[in-house]
Amino acid sequence: MAIPRSDEKLDYDNLFDTAEDILRPSEARSFLPWDKLCASPALVDLMAQKETLPIFQAHSSATPKRALVPGCDRGYDALLFAQHGYETVGVEISGSAVREAKKWTGQQIAAGQKTLSPMGFILADFFEDEWLKVLGIGKEQFDLVYDYAFLVAMNPTMRKKWAKRMADHITPGSGLLVCLEYPLFRPPESGGPPHGITSSDYDALLRENFEKEMHYMPKRTHKVGEGSDMVSVWRRKEVAKL
Repeated sequence: MAIPRSDEKLDYDNLFDTAEDILRPSEARSFLPWDKLCASPALVDLMAQKETLPIFQAHSSATPKRALVPGCDRGYDALLFAQHGYETVGVEISGSAVREAKKWTGQQIAAGQKTLSPMGFILADFFEDEWLKVLGIGKEQFDLVYDYAFLVAMNPTMRKKWAKRMADHITPGSGLLVCLEYPLFRPPESGGPPHGITSSDYDALLRENFEKEMHYMPKRTHKVGEGSDMVSVWRRKEVAKL
């Protein structure tokens, strides 16, 4: 997951290229520490309950629904959303990450993984609007957005901008933001990335434009967050019409 517009600049393109050239897939986790080689188990379990959770009821209509994964890495979570019927967009600021996402998801589909809806990946700065224009998508057009380690990869001074951007993208009334809160175990003053954060920080950032519908410790998550990760699901508030 490439850091979006931050003071902390790393050569992610070079990291992905090196990993592809010299590493076996089993070694990628240590070389690219944010790469867990699979969709988040916490997200897998949440989506498995989708048909029984009232907050997803509006997503069950025949009208196509759209999902967004900023900082999509190799596309693990994007593929999961496509398998659940969401037309999915993955956004990455690293060209190598976009290439890897297209390659990996293509391999999964070729190997027999089924998707109910299309997905695509775009090289773009999440905080700019040009990629929306390229895709022909307006604001407030995403029904589901997922954040895992994207918020905490950027400088904490950008967090309010992140929150506003999420509100700008998500459909009022029914659109959902799913956050896998991480790394809650890390003191905020310890630096990063990933920068430490608390559940209270998410509350402060999102409560103006979102209602918190769920907040729980998942039974399964990536090993690094076991015993500390929390899942929060936020519904975009209705926007008053003038």
